[in-house]
Amino acid sequence: MTQASEPSIFLMFSKIGLPMDHHYTLFIDEAGDDKVKHLKPSVVDGNSEWLCLGGYLIRAEAEPDLDRRRDEILRSIGGQPGGVLHFQKLHPKNRVKATQTLATRTNSARGFVVCSCKRTMLNHHNARAAAVTSNQRDYLYNWVVRLLLERVTAYVANHAQRHGIKKPVLRIVMASRRGHHFGQFKAYVQQLINQATAGTTYLSTRQIVAEVLRYNLIELAHAPTQPGLQLADVLVSAFFQSIEQASPHHADKVAMHLRPLMAERRTASGRQTRRDGEGVTFFPDRRAVHLLTADQTKFFEHFGYDMGWLKSRKAQKHKQHLTQAQRMWSREA
Repeated sequence: MTQASEPSIFLMFSKIGLPMDHHYTLFIDEAGDDKVKHLKPSVVDGNSEWLCLGGYLIRAEAEPDLDRRRDEILRSIGGQPGGVLHFQKLHPKNRVKATQTLATRTNSARGFVVCSCKRTMLNHHNARAAAVTSNQRDYLYNWVVRLLLERVTAYVANHAQRHGIKKPVLRIVMASRRGHHFGQFKAYVQQLINQATAGTTYLSTRQIVAEVLRYNLIELAHAPTQPGLQLADVLVSAFFQSIEQASPHHADKVAMHLRPLMAERRTASGRQTRRDGEGVTFFPDRRAVHLLTADQTKFFEHFGYDMGWLKSRKAQKHKQHLTQAQRMWSREA
């Protein structure tokens, strides 16, 4: 959905006349783990400092083009068309090429990422949550997906309105992950849809735009079989590598090449666009801003974050009363 290429790409695929039960497709993948104890880099063999969820959003008509987009990246790094693209296995110089190619403006798409700073959750325990689930880690993953969907659904609704699409529908394809209860996740999303529809969304400054979601269009798939998920893997893994201090080649900051791809929003004046809190979300920003290294701070500033303001007395005075962990563990959230 890059503005420069939007008309030509969308018109090209609209002429194909493919029957569609949806207008947009979002591919979601993750990087990092969802454990909140013994975090790196303080603990050398510990769990990741960050959990990142990334989404690659396209118009449904562009789905037949995903193989070509994946193959374009493979060719740029000397790979074979039709192969499987896996960011973690790429040579450092090829990671740069992969991100640069993914952000090519001729490929109409928008990127989203939510970077959850787990250091704000250390030593948190909630007895009620422990009593109702056998896998508490699902709560963190589901919560971060929620933040992602809040932003994506709002973007889809706004984009559809600008382009004359009535009653837009979003299809979601998620990369399968070990140990995650997908059925419970879909039930969680349905709960969010119900809350948004009834106006009872709890503990949130934003909410999911329920009208664009369909329960039966939330799917699980294996990344090796889905080029869209492989593109989402490049996106989210690049961000993870760029902020996770213990990640190999952390200093390369390859995600900076993805700036043109990441979704924007118009400011109140309508004269400028911003990516912070939209295409790139650092969460919880006001609580975690003091925990960032100078390197991480500079990275998020590249995507529009005003770290000086987040640290200011005014911003800190109005930071969220509840921590990320407290909000996440709420049964009603």
